[in-house]
Amino acid sequence: MRTHRHGTDRDGTHGPDTDRARRAGAPAPPLLALQRSAGNAAVSRLVADARTEDVVQRSPEPSRPPSRTSQKSGDSQETESSQESAHSMTAVDRRKIKFAQDKAELLGRVGRIEVLKNVPGFMSGLDAFLDNIEADMKAGQPTAVDGAAIDRIIDGFHDPRVQGHRVQYSWFVRQQGKEGFQGALDRVAAGSTEHGHLWSKMNSAIPTEDASVGHGVVLEASIQGRIFDGLLFGLPTWSASDALAALWKRLSTTYVQALTGTVTAHALDGTVGSSVLSTLEWPELRASIADNRVDGLSFVVYRSREDPSGGPMILEPVETFQVRTQDEFDNLPEAPADQSWRDGQRVIDQQQRAALADIHSREDEILALDEFVSDLFRRHGRDLRFRDTRTPPNTRSQSARESPRSGSPGGA
Repeated sequence: MRTHRHGTDRDGTHGPDTDRARRAGAPAPPLLALQRSAGNAAVSRLVADARTEDVVQRSPEPSRPPSRTSQKSGDSQETESSQESAHSMTAVDRRKIKFAQDKAELLGRVGRIEVLKNVPGFMSGLDAFLDNIEADMKAGQPTAVDGAAIDRIIDGFHDPRVQGHRVQYSWFVRQQGKEGFQGALDRVAAGSTEHGHLWSKMNSAIPTEDASVGHGVVLEASIQGRIFDGLLFGLPTWSASDALAALWKRLSTTYVQALTGTVTAHALDGTVGSSVLSTLEWPELRASIADNRVDGLSFVVYRSREDPSGGPMILEPVETFQVRTQDEFDNLPEAPADQSWRDGQRVIDQQQRAALADIHSREDEILALDEFVSDLFRRHGRDLRFRDTRTPPNTRSQSARESPRSGSPGGA
């Protein structure tokens, strides 16, 4: 019971002894009389006492919150416990955890392409492929490749209802539930493959921006590329598993084979003889040029320079070459092969990977906004009314991360 400074309670009684006497058997005053004499607060307390009199708590509540010292001690113990758990984990344990995390991410990405789950053979192929990768991860070395599983995955991606090698993942997710989607899918797939993009040694952030602005496509942003992009399933590199390497070879090959029109390649400092572009994608593209399915390759060379403000390296296009023959490809500038260049290239690759994550984050925000507006119109329809308002100045340059290169589409 709350007491006042002079020891008199709000109901006019004097201290806790009176209250104990009342509970011991003294008759309680009628509620109406108590209200008139002591007010509503006393009535409320009396009712609360009646409700809680027989309640027994399992453990007493502390009379005051724990001190900062005890909280810090508890936090410290939790931190030490988690650190001990982390130190006690073996390399195998870490690989298993990463495998489980990447598997969950993969299935989440697949789940956003609704039709994929219903394509015959796709999910069984995916399950068998994951079993193959898990065997590699547990063995610590490549095991036999389940080629049939990869075949079923590729067939699912290339189903006419998906066309996963020809359209951007983000576009498909946004549009798939809308009326007339299949017709739009066919048109967008045909248009996107006329503006295909490749890259070498600089990751796919800039090609992805260019493809999005120009309604084109790049492997890592396509359905089949985006679903697997960045997932190593506990392996150190994608080439540490013959199955994962075989899958990415099929993803790259079938993507390039579907391209038409003019293809743009984005390369840091020039060609690298051992790159996927030089060893796999260019030979496929050269065959398409010979068959007149592709007009040619526009090869863009980028140079890196430091950001004066201390941010990530800035990539700038400095030269563009038109390529149709092997001789023209062989005469392209070559990137340096020394260790210093490779060290710098790895840093740029990591920075561009972060820029790509930012692009995907913006795509998710656009998708959320699209879903919100669609739901708003679905629920309210003709009752919606809009009023004029003053639009604040564009604050993108102050609130969003800079584009991965100076002057690129989407920059401030």
